[in-house]
Amino acid sequence: MRKWVIVLVAVAAALAAPSSLAQVVLAPALFHSQALPANAITSFAVTCSPGYVATSAGVSDPAPGVTLLSIRPAGLRAYAFRFGNPATNGGQRVTVVVSCRRVSSSAAKPRLTLKQKPVRFTAKVLPRQSSAVEFVCPSRTAPAGIGFDRSPSHRGRPYAPGAAAGISIRKASMHLGGFSFVVFNGSTSAQKVALYGNCLTVVRPAGAKPERLAIKITTFRDLAGPGTQQFTHVCPKGWVSLAAGYAVRSAQHTVQGAAAITTGGRWSVENDAQTASIVELQLVCAVLRR
Repeated sequence: MRKWVIVLVAVAAALAAPSSLAQVVLAPALFHSQALPANAITSFAVTCSPGYVATSAGVSDPAPGVTLLSIRPAGLRAYAFRFGNPATNGGQRVTVVVSCRRVSSSAAKPRLTLKQKPVRFTAKVLPRQSSAVEFVCPSRTAPAGIGFDRSPSHRGRPYAPGAAAGISIRKASMHLGGFSFVVFNGSTSAQKVALYGNCLTVVRPAGAKPERLAIKITTFRDLAGPGTQQFTHVCPKGWVSLAAGYAVRSAQHTVQGAAAITTGGRWSVENDAQTASIVELQLVCAVLRR
């Protein structure tokens, strides 16, 4: 059984659009499947086609027993991933997805360009404690994607689960002005965690009539039963998705994957408890409008 309640929060960034809705935000999803050898840290990047920006990225099909060490912007068109797979887990395969976005072009309309500003914050989390972190987007931009690096100094091979595996991202979400994270450090020593956000705007040519890039942030409260479950939600008709976030309150819940895919989002939630409980899944959607 599943039930959910929708809470809507909308922010309209009056930034740039022409006087017609003929131009829309194009939203292809770029999937990539990657082999993860045992006893290794595997790093790779996925890059959008020229003309697109990578607003967000996520894991669409998780691999069992594997730790996502890092998912972060790598320039404006790409996201970088880093996974750790221990020696006892055997070879695995994971599928990730990058949300590539741009405004459609028209010979009869001024050319619009999506621009984004990556922001970064480094938090030091004490052992056996949680740390709540908030940071904001620059003026006249809107939150459009998140990322993290739970082991900024952990590089190379082989991979043995250590302090990085004890770092849990309990909340990774967006709000009207920026980003909200909760990080739990289950290790016995203080750890540094790098947190990332993408802030989006639209640039219009001089003289074009302004419209808005409207951003709608929706939080779904889903009932997650024991085991691993997949959840999907969609944007309103005519909107495209920019990013997927989440928040879990129970220590027995883990979000193994969260990704914005074209006009919706997909989440993979693992519940180690024997009873069902609520998880909060967030979808950020956008549309050009007057």
